[in-house]
Amino acid sequence: MNNPIISARNVVKQFGQTKALRGASLDVAPGEIVAIMGPSGSGKSTLLHSLAAIIGIDSGEITLAGKRIDTLKDDARSKLRRTHFGFVFQFGQLVPELTVLDNVALPLLLNGEKRTAAYERAKRWINKVELGDKADNIVGELSGGQMQRIAIARAMVIQPKILFADEPTGSLDTLNSQKIMELFIAMAREHGTTVIMVTHEPSIAAYADREVIVRDGVVAAAAQHAPGRM
Repeated sequence: MNNPIISARNVVKQFGQTKALRGASLDVAPGEIVAIMGPSGSGKSTLLHSLAAIIGIDSGEITLAGKRIDTLKDDARSKLRRTHFGFVFQFGQLVPELTVLDNVALPLLLNGEKRTAAYERAKRWINKVELGDKADNIVGELSGGQMQRIAIARAMVIQPKILFADEPTGSLDTLNSQKIMELFIAMAREHGTTVIMVTHEPSIAAYADREVIVRDGVVAAAAQHAPGRM
């Protein structure tokens, strides 16, 4: 692969006596959508969290556009996550007491954007996920599917280089899962965003360009999907 946007090389990560990653390696191309699959306890979420600079690694290398990120100090890793990465998790991780608009604007405000500009951009993204009429609602009033739409808007509002998703449809029914993935992928394609997601569901992994299988802490196999998908 020529010039991957993010790479892992022989990554090892241990939690106590448990070695979650045992030399995992992975390259992801710019704009590619990759699904990471594997049995429970295989290390797939640990790999995702390592790539996303959420956790540090014990050995190996992780590079973003050719530059090491695994060696960054905590404050630099935090800034990297705020400015270059978006995140969607199984339960959204939204702030339930805040409004939809406040939640989506929050990453921009944390990055120092002026309040008026942050809220204008947040409104545009809320409209993109077709929930403009819910902008002033408290997040706790939304359905599960609506919360995940807002989580996607919040993740995309900074226009990240890479969007990381950990079981993004794990708490949703089949119909809402399909709707969320169609929206998720369409928005990523529109903005050229790279997507790396963990899922245990083959029907969700089918939306990706490529499936990567993690077993026993290493990347064991990869399967390319046919071109012409969403």
